[in-house]
Amino acid sequence: MIKEKYYALTEEVEDIDKRIGNEMADVIAQIMRLASYYNIDLENAFIEARIDEDGYLKSRGV
Repeated sequence: MIKEKYYALTEEVEDIDKRIGNEMADVIAQIMRLASYYNIDLENAFIEARIDEDGYLKSRGV
């Protein structure tokens, strides 16, 4: 949100892209931990979600 100027900051924030990447990596790590805890196969879940999405789009003529 800092990068998109959502906050009223006047100065530039150093290494913003690196910081964003770090936060995204933290999110992925937590998702992986949750998947492990609940015994979810993330690869399979991703593939199934894309298949469902494709079916939905096709049903809408997209």
